[in-house]
Order: sequence, then C-alpha cells, then structure tokens
Amino acid sequence: MEATYSLAEVRQHNKADDIWLVLHNKVYDVSTYLEDHPGGSAILRDVAGKDATIEFEDVGHSQEATDELVHFLVGELKTEEHAEKVEVYRPTFHHVSQDAAIAVRRKQAADSNTKSATRKALQGLVGVGLTVGVGAAVFESGHLKGTGIDCIVRAVRKSFTKATGSVLPAGSSKYSGLFWWGFGIATVVEVSLSLGVSMWAWSRFDVQQDFTKRSPRRIARADRVVPVLPQPSLPKRKPNSTISTPAPASRVLEPKEFRPFKLVRKTLVSPNVYRLVFALPHANDVLGLPTGQHIALRATIDGKAVSRSYTPVSNNSDLGRIELLIKVYEKGLMTQHLAHMPVGASIDIRGPKGAMQYAPNVYARQIGMIAGGTGITPMFQLIRAICDDDADTTQLSLIYANNTEEDILLRDELDGFVERCPDKFRVHYVLGKAPEGWTGSSGFVTVDMIKKHLPAATVDGTKALLCGPPPMINAMTKNLVQLGFTAPGTVSKATDQVFLF
Repeated sequence: MEATYSLAEVRQHNKADDIWLVLHNKVYDVSTYLEDHPGGSAILRDVAGKDATIEFEDVGHSQEATDELVHFLVGELKTEEHAEKVEVYRPTFHHVSQDAAIAVRRKQAADSNTKSATRKALQGLVGVGLTVGVGAAVFESGHLKGTGIDCIVRAVRKSFTKATGSVLPAGSSKYSGLFWWGFGIATVVEVSLSLGVSMWAWSRFDVQQDFTKRSPRRIARADRVVPVLPQPSLPKRKPNSTISTPAPASRVLEPKEFRPFKLVRKTLVSPNVYRLVFALPHANDVLGLPTGQHIALRATIDGKAVSRSYTPVSNNSDLGRIELLIKVYEKGLMTQHLAHMPVGASIDIRGPKGAMQYAPNVYARQIGMIAGGTGITPMFQLIRAICDDDADTTQLSLIYANNTEEDILLRDELDGFVERCPDKFRVHYVLGKAPEGWTGSSGFVTVDMIKKHLPAATVDGTKALLCGPPPMINAMTKNLVQLGFTAPGTVSKATDQVFLF
C-alpha cells in the first residue's frame, strides 16, 4: 500500500539537501535530482515542502519528464488534504469520418439544383408575360392610324378609357370588348415586373447560399508590410533524374516530443566555446522557434538521461539548421558530452520552451539587457529579430560582461547591429580582466553602471532581461530591485518586469 503524508510532514523537508514536494496530490523526494534538473536547482529549492503542481504545469514538461517522476515517488497526500485537480490541456486526435460532410455537400447540391430549376422557370414566365403584354399592345395599335410607340400608347389609353367606362354608372360610355385587352395587358405586365423584382431580390439576399462561394475579402487597412526574403531557385528535375526534389518547408520541432538531429559542423570559436550546427531533416525546413524561446537537448550519459536547455543563435530565417553556442564546463555533463560529440552523431531535441512571449512593439517600449558569457544567446535572438524588423521600434540597451576580451561572443555581429540600428540598439562591454587600452568598463557590473547604460525602471514600458551565471544573476537582480525594478519570482513569467532566462 502506498504511504500517505500530510502537508505538515511534507513541509518539514524543505532543506537545501532534503527537498520534498507535491505534484497532483503525489509526494516526491527530489533531493538527489537537484544537479540534474534542467532548470537548475534554485527552482526546486523554491518549491521545497510545497504543492508545486501549478508551477510544474505552467513551465511545460515533456511526457518523458513526467514519466521520470516515478523514480522519486515516495507516497501520496492524505485524502482529506487533496487539492482540486489542476486542469491540463493535453490534446488527443481522432479520425473524423467524412461521410457527414459528404452528405451535407450532396444535400447542398440537390437544394442548389432545385433552386436553379425554380429560378429558370420563373425567368421563363417573366419573359412570356412581357412578350404577351407588349404583343397585345402592338396588335391593338394595328387598328389605329399611325405606327410605332405613339400607336401603342394610344391603344393602351383607349383600352383604359373603355375599361373605366364599363364600371361607371349607367349613361357612361358603352361597354367595349377592348376592356379585356387593357385589363389583361396591365395584369400581365404588373405580374411580370413583380416576379422580375422578386427574382432579383432572391438572388441578392439568399441567406441560404453557401458563404464559401463568395471570394474572401476584408476592409483595407494600413498593415505592416513584412519583407519576404528571396529564396534560392531550385534546379528543375529532369524526367529521368535520380535527384529528389526538396520537400516543402515544414516545422520540425515538437514541444513535448524529443526528435533526433544530426551534428553536421563543430567549430571552436573561443576558449572552451563551440559553435554547433545541427541539420534539420530537409535543407529548407524551418526551425519554428518563437523569438525569445529555447530548446532542450537530451543525451544518455553514463547510462543516465541528461537534459539541458539552450537558446539557438539561429532563427526561422536560417533554413535547414540549428546553430548553438556552447561553453564547455569541466563538470558540465551535457557540455562535456557536446564537446566530445563527433560530427555525424545525433542528439535528441525538443521545443519550443520558455515563458518569454515577445511581440513587436507590444512586449516593451524599452528593454535593458544584462548578459554574461554564453548568456548572450537569448539576448542575441531578440536583438537580431528587432533590428531585422524595420517596423519594430523597441529600444534595446545591452551590458555584456565577460572575463577577458577573447571571451566576448558574437562581437562582430553585435557591433554590426549597432552600426545598422544606432537608433534602436547600443551595447556596453564589461571585462573582468581588461587589457591595456580597453575602452569599455572593467570589474563587476555595478548599480551606477546599470543606471548609466540601461533605461530607468520608472520609464513606462521598460523591462529588464538577465541571463548568465547564477551568481551574476543573483547580484544583478538585487541591483535592479535597488533601482526600483519589481523583483521577479523564481519561476519566470512573461509579465515580469525583470525576466530571467
């Protein structure tokens, strides 16, 4: 029988090396999982001794991560303390029969045929009526002197006069057989015109007509024009050629499912930093990663599944590939694995992940960024997207800290954006060990440095983004709070004024 625990008992396990938590009324001991947690140990310590169900589902975990929990299960929460179930959207897909749709289409076709036949019959009736009316008038006009329209008018007038005479009191004009000609002409013409008007209204205001027959349109408005980059022309396939035509561009990432991707290039760009290029299934595939979000890599290391999150420096305009900048740490299981990974080998990737939800001209008016080392990668993704979009007027200011000058990653690209977008983007470099003649700052990133180079917290629409080593993030968070920014929670949210990648 599964052991049961009270919330009070779970709360006792909230030490740095003794962490229990509750997920969906189940109790887990994750003390031995701190170093392996992809999001870092700080997140687990923050929810130690608590019910972390909402936080767990908000972040979004793969099915593999959910399955992994079974290894840390120690029991269940007592029934009387069960929390209400947290509703989680997990889509399922079923085969839908097309029979109903076909039946509807057939009924619509039958209705359409009936309407068409009715319409044609009425059109014929209108034509006959008008022909009879006009012909009768012309026939009558033959009994009068003259020809043409004048005779027709006189004939109708004569018929009308005699017709009125037939219904007047005694002593009026004598009854004339021409009464029936006038009456008949007037009736036929009136009925024909009424049917004609009715048919026109029917065709204009038929609410049963299938709306898909109408061509789509919308009210014109001043939309933002998104430039489309020219794609390289593909060679035409000869009839007997063995060269296959490239598949159309498609999204290859799945947020809940790991998929294998092959390493096709590995380059050492600075001490202990590699640029890794993984190939997508087809040369014109799109990564499908929203701006500001990241991916998870998974590998089996020493018989154990290890997963870590990274932000690509490539984006959706870089077809057919994923590019990562990875700094190798001596005790980093994943980074050591990637450093020794041979070209041609594969690794599992899933995504997108992350709470960042960037939208041009909506997320913020001004963004202050502080990055350290490889923490530049999520910042670079945003910088590139904003500078490449002429319609995005968001202002960016970056403080980028490194130990030495050769540790500065993507420097040429960053300086290039400063030259291209001087009204949008500026960068200030900080080095722990500055060489002689260095024009940037040296030492630690201070409160005064932030105040000088980043927008103030009091400015409307200002947000700050942080990414780097944990000690740096902790220090910078305190500095920003001191300057009036709202402190972030342990689990980042897109609405945070200070967002932690």
